[in-house]
Amino acid sequence: MLYFDKQPSGESPERILSSLNEENAQQLRPQLGQPVLKREMSLIEELFAFDGPPDATVSIGGEEYIYFSGEGYLGLQAHPEVLASTCEAVLHYGTSSGSLRRRYTPVPVLEVQRQAAEIYETPRALYCESEADALGCLLESVIDSYDLVLVDEHCSDSSAAVIRRALTRSAARLISFKHRDPDDLKRVLVRKTKKRYKRPLVITDGLFNVTGEIAPIPEYYEILSAYPGAALLVNDADGFGVLGGKGRGTLEYFGYDTSRVNHTPQDHQSDPTYGVGDFSYNDAFTPDEFPQEDSYGAGEPWSEADGEESEDFFDGESDAEPEEDPIDDFICLQRDETVEEVKKPLPLCTYLVSSLARAIGGFGALIPGSSSFIDRVVDLPRFQFSSYPPTPLAAATLKGLQLSFYQDDIRHKLWNNVYFFKSELKKMGFTVQENMAPIVSLGIGSDQNMRRIQHAMIKEQVLISFLPKINARHPEGNLRAALFASHERVMLNIFLDTLQRLI
Repeated sequence: MLYFDKQPSGESPERILSSLNEENAQQLRPQLGQPVLKREMSLIEELFAFDGPPDATVSIGGEEYIYFSGEGYLGLQAHPEVLASTCEAVLHYGTSSGSLRRRYTPVPVLEVQRQAAEIYETPRALYCESEADALGCLLESVIDSYDLVLVDEHCSDSSAAVIRRALTRSAARLISFKHRDPDDLKRVLVRKTKKRYKRPLVITDGLFNVTGEIAPIPEYYEILSAYPGAALLVNDADGFGVLGGKGRGTLEYFGYDTSRVNHTPQDHQSDPTYGVGDFSYNDAFTPDEFPQEDSYGAGEPWSEADGEESEDFFDGESDAEPEEDPIDDFICLQRDETVEEVKKPLPLCTYLVSSLARAIGGFGALIPGSSSFIDRVVDLPRFQFSSYPPTPLAAATLKGLQLSFYQDDIRHKLWNNVYFFKSELKKMGFTVQENMAPIVSLGIGSDQNMRRIQHAMIKEQVLISFLPKINARHPEGNLRAALFASHERVMLNIFLDTLQRLI
């Protein structure tokens, strides 16, 4: 345990951490490398006893493992500046805000909201305690405007639970459509809107956490443009921070303007650009007007694989390292083209929530949007009586945002790792999602075989997740690897070499 007896000093983060480590060395040393009942725990159970933060490497039982599991793709959970900001906030603000949302607001929370609005280029942003809290508040504020809610069947279980709860007080009908399947979405819409339902809301993850697949947002827009009053809700928990030229997420990945998310009808009516310049939220768009998923330019080698069909979910070779230059050139090309690209307007009403934990390694979630939209969410009793994110974690999250969005080198390091890792897996014969998402899903035979590979990799000091029976498309489960910006090339090669020996 760390004990603090100093007031904020204004010293550099490195100096603060160095001082704290020296003062608490005696308390820390006896605890490291000594998990309770180490010999009595099974191999998998023992892996829950981390001696430190989850990063490119983790310490377990005094031994170091290379970590390819979980989240925190930008590798900021243990960044010195993030940890120092947390310590400073504890000293200055205490451990908790001690207030409900309707009362007073800690400065770090306000700063996260200001920073997030600047990143998304929206008038305001709201900082919520969790992804479920953000999604629930947003849905509660808009659900009465829709009578049909269609959800991608592979949305996370937590999102599905929030959606069901939000619809308990609504007359809207909840239905699923096949995973990443625009044709099935169109089929369901045609069938359900023939007689009764007229105002559909489609809900999808932007980047799917388990498989690393990206939702076909342009195709959804094309289909929904035929239904006046239709809307799209994107839960961009995993995309925020890693997708798009500036890291704004899935919408930016496809070239859309994120500044127009989460607007009210009043915003649209008062906007002088609404309906001007051949653009309206209900205009019909042709397929040629939508950007292709290879948003990185003509030289981009990735092209998203077609989604496969599944059952309804709701009711109704070489060790040598390749040259760095091609990958570096690719990243530079991606950055330059994104800067020059003209942002495409959102073709219809789009709602968005994003997580600050998945890529940023912080705490909580965001709802960016217009001032009137945010005011409507803030007026909800559900929001007013919710708690603030813990102040020290808000300070850490703020520092993570600053490091992520005002220094391109961290995100570019992640993209380099993703490009190299997926390219090498393709050479080994694996089918991978050909995008820059830092998630790799591998199906290698039966669940017993994948468990064998996971346990064998653990013995080789490499940690990877096995997820049993994800859904109908993956009845045997899959091996899931998460890539971090903090992974070094030698770590990636160790993973690849170990996997190749075991398959």
